[in-house]
Amino acid sequence: MDYKKIWQRVKLIITTPTAEWDKIASEPNEQNEIIIRYALPLIALGAITTFIGKAAIPEISVYGGFMMAITYLLSMVAGLYISAIVVSELAPAFDVNKDFGVTLKLIVYSSTAALASAVIASLHPGLSFIGLFGLYSVYLFWIGMPRLLNVPEDKQVGFVLVSALIILAITFVINFILQSIFVASSL
Repeated sequence: MDYKKIWQRVKLIITTPTAEWDKIASEPNEQNEIIIRYALPLIALGAITTFIGKAAIPEISVYGGFMMAITYLLSMVAGLYISAIVVSELAPAFDVNKDFGVTLKLIVYSSTAALASAVIASLHPGLSFIGLFGLYSVYLFWIGMPRLLNVPEDKQVGFVLVSALIILAITFVINFILQSIFVASSL
């Protein structure tokens, strides 16, 4: 796994998103590679910092912190993947070709800001405000959408809003279900 390459992609998509989306658009749509070699390391880092952050809270046991980290990891991976399925299925309603690989690429790379901010925000409850930087992911989605999907101009705002709500809702529901199963019993 090339961590320098991941760091470069994170840095460039956040600082120069237009140029980076142009590079991403020309790359092959290898779904497993995008998840395993890009999203999973970022999510795993977020899970590690979640564990560290929860370990600093006396009311939460080490096991409880571990379960929260596992819940974060599972909910984020599943959330990205299931969101890509749902958004891809809804694409024809916005006059967009249904293409799961391209949709997954758009959702994963546009989630970079949210995943990166979660790494820092999870370290300590006092840093949770940094999670607001994750909203930059909506802008990244907006910039990447015309480069990866041919959404008609008059439907772009609706597509972004619907997609953002779907991604948030799916991730929230999965996280809620997993925390109800794993975390509630471990605290």
